[in-house]
Amino acid sequence: MPPFDSSICFANSTRDYGVRLDVTPSQFSKRTTRPLVFLCGSFIIKVAAPILPFRITAGYRSALQDRDEEQEWPQGWDNLVPKVKESLRLNAAVLCFDKGFTSDCMDDENYPHYVDFPQRPQFRFRAMHMLFSLLESLRHPIQDLGIRNLQADNPKDPETLAKMGKVLSGLRSLRLSITSETNDAAPEHDLEYPEIRKFFKELPDTWLSPAAPSLQHLSLCSREYSGFYPHLDLTKVFFPRLKTLSLANFCFFHDSQIDWILKHGDTLEEIYFDDCAILYDFCMMEENVGACALPKDTLVRREGDDSLYGSFETRWHHIFDLFAEKLPRLRHFRIGRSNWDFDIPFEQEKDIKVGLYYNRYMCCYDGYGPSPYMEGENPEYIADLENGWKPLPECDDEDRTALRKLLAKLGQSVQENYPKRYSDRGGPIVDLVQRRYGYAE
Repeated sequence: MPPFDSSICFANSTRDYGVRLDVTPSQFSKRTTRPLVFLCGSFIIKVAAPILPFRITAGYRSALQDRDEEQEWPQGWDNLVPKVKESLRLNAAVLCFDKGFTSDCMDDENYPHYVDFPQRPQFRFRAMHMLFSLLESLRHPIQDLGIRNLQADNPKDPETLAKMGKVLSGLRSLRLSITSETNDAAPEHDLEYPEIRKFFKELPDTWLSPAAPSLQHLSLCSREYSGFYPHLDLTKVFFPRLKTLSLANFCFFHDSQIDWILKHGDTLEEIYFDDCAILYDFCMMEENVGACALPKDTLVRREGDDSLYGSFETRWHHIFDLFAEKLPRLRHFRIGRSNWDFDIPFEQEKDIKVGLYYNRYMCCYDGYGPSPYMEGENPEYIADLENGWKPLPECDDEDRTALRKLLAKLGQSVQENYPKRYSDRGGPIVDLVQRRYGYAE
């Protein structure tokens, strides 16, 4: 996004949420600033020069205060709207929510809620309605839309959905970081809430299809792994102008997903994979099969287990080779991890530390906790388990060789070694590969 002094910021000084409206075009591949800059202890509107002659009083409640109290809509929004509509040509808007989210599900017996956050669904739905109402009313449509910590629960109001569709159509850039409800006491239930399952199935039709004809830059990042479970089918949508694709916490489990990327070869110039993984093996309990990406008849039972299993034989070196061969316009590629320590990454594509991390291959075994996603398990340990699980692929050399070949073709040089302090999980990065087990200090 452009520097802060060329934007309007409508935000809280103590938390990363609010609204930012930019008045200069953004360049997806050249963002160097963070999304928000906070001023003093109240809300403020700031534009390039001079500062607009009014200050908005603090109507937000900080998430650091009174967590059980419903957050209020900030005072001064109604004064902002006409000034924006009359005096500025907006090119970009960013709506930032708090990362904590509690859904509207009230079935405490099956899906208990342990934490209530101040930005509850109705507040979030109202915020989206207000923002999309403003954006829809502008004389010139915006080109760049970002929503940080979007709740995994779509608005139900037909009027809001219609406004969203109108704003999304014509976008050049769409960036979504998606938060969802977490159950700290029993995190294995995080993917069982009905909202998150419904949201990801609806995402292509609700958010992507309206923008498909014009979209050039797409960034999708979620708190939970998505793609397989919960099911996110990107292959339903084709983007004839797509130049940049950024995926984070996304899982590849079928060749059709790779084919979908290759179909954009005539336009695709940049690809970013942040903490993305190949699911080399997976199983679903029969009652949850409908929530995953594969039909029941494509899965099989393994001896001694009632779950339904599947596997995926494609490896990262196969994908790198395909990108080198079939994406003639590709000029920049990053795979690895950015900073997930404090929040879901947003506008951090350039911060991805390139490397072949240990969790680039994972398995998903429904019914196991604290998460069904097993990250980089020891192959020898898994091979000894009498449960039909498959050991981790051992193809570090092949992956490294193929990645170096791809980067060389792009003329892209990267740092190949990182000490352990840059790896929040696992060992250091040595010659592009993260050491997993028994590495030397």
